[in-house]
Amino acid sequence: MVRDTEGGGAGTGYVGTEDDDYEDPPPTRAERWRAWGPLGALLVVFGGVGALLFAGLVSLAGGGKHAPDYSATKCDADDPHKVLVEVQQGATGKAIADALFNAGVVRSSQAFVDAAGHDQSSRDISTGTYRVCPKLSASAAIAELLKTSNLSPDSLLEVRPGDYSWETLRSLAKKREWDRDDVQALIDTNQIGLPAWSKSADGRWTAEGMLEPGRYTLTSADTAQGVLTAMVKARVDELDKLGLESKAASLKCSPSRRCTPEEVLILASLAEAEVTKADPDGREVSEAVQNRLSRGDFVGVDATTRYWLSLQAGKRVTVTRREVTDPTDPYATGGHKGLPPTPVSIPSKQMIAAVLNPTSDHYYYWCAAGAGTRFFKESEKTAFEQTCLSG
Repeated sequence: MVRDTEGGGAGTGYVGTEDDDYEDPPPTRAERWRAWGPLGALLVVFGGVGALLFAGLVSLAGGGKHAPDYSATKCDADDPHKVLVEVQQGATGKAIADALFNAGVVRSSQAFVDAAGHDQSSRDISTGTYRVCPKLSASAAIAELLKTSNLSPDSLLEVRPGDYSWETLRSLAKKREWDRDDVQALIDTNQIGLPAWSKSADGRWTAEGMLEPGRYTLTSADTAQGVLTAMVKARVDELDKLGLESKAASLKCSPSRRCTPEEVLILASLAEAEVTKADPDGREVSEAVQNRLSRGDFVGVDATTRYWLSLQAGKRVTVTRREVTDPTDPYATGGHKGLPPTPVSIPSKQMIAAVLNPTSDHYYYWCAAGAGTRFFKESEKTAFEQTCLSG
C-alpha cells in the first residue's frame, strides 16, 4: 500500500509500507549548525555588548588610578610658593578640580574628581580663596582646602560681638576694594533688606547692630549688596527666632513708653559693651537701664560716648568723664537723657535674649569690680559710690 504521511508539507512525503517502523534520520552536522545559528549570533552580539559594558565599568572604577597625579602629600604652612585657588559659591567638584589644575596644584582635574569621589570630607570644602602649595597629590589638595587657616585674609571676614558695624563695613570695603561711599549708600537707601523698624532716632537707616556675627568667606563674584544682604538676613532670622518684635513691647524705654525693636538692640549693645556674661549680667544691666529710663534719669555709660568719638576718629579711643557728660555729643548718655540714637556695637544673640528677659531685683547702678560686674539697687547709692567711684 502506498500512502502520504499526514502533516507533511507541500511537495514532501514518505513512501513506504503500512507495516514499516518510522524513525527520522539523525540530523547532519550542517543541519545542527544551521539550527544553532540564530542563537549563536545573539550570543555574539550580547557578548560583545557585555564586554563593552565591563570595559566601561573597569574604566570608570579605575579612572582615578590612571589619571595623572602628583605624589607630594605635604604642604608647609609657610611655603613661599603657595598659589591662590578660588572656590566659588556652590562650586561643583569638577569646578574645584579645574580651579586647582589651572593654578598648578593638581596634575589633572580627573585626579581630584576621583579622589573627591572616595573622600566624603571633600563635601565640607567651603567658599573662599585658599593659599595652597603647587604640585600636590589630589588627596593632599583636598586636605589643604579643608583647612580654614589656608583661607586668604582677603577672602575672610569675621564679625564678632562687640565690634562696631562701621569697623566691619570699612574692613569689608578694603578687602574687596569697594568704594566705602558706595557701600554706605547701600545702607542709606536700604538696599540690603533692613527691617522697617531698623532706623536711628532721627529716621535714618542704620546697619549698626544689624550685621549677624560670624565668619564670612568672600569671592571675586561677590558684591557689596549681596554680602551685606546675607549678613542682615542672618541677623533678622535670629531676631525672629528670639521673638524680638513681640517681646520688645514688654520692656520700658521711657517713663510712658514701651521699647521698639531698635531700642532693644540699643539696650543689648550697651550690655555687650558693659559686661562679659549674658546671663546673669546682661539681664541685670537690662533691668538697671530700664529702671533709669522709666524714672527719666541719665543712663550715664561711657560706651556710648566711646562709640561716637571712635567713629569720628576712625579708630577706637578712650573717653573722659567730662566727655561722657558733654551735652553737645548726641551719644553722651551722661549729657542726654534716654538712649543714644543707634546701637553702639554688634550684640550677640545671647545678649539680645538676656536683655529681653531682665531680672526683677530693682538694680539701678553697676560697675566693673574685680573679675566681674557688681550691681546695686537704687537704695544702695552710697555703697555704689564707695565701691565704684571712690577711685
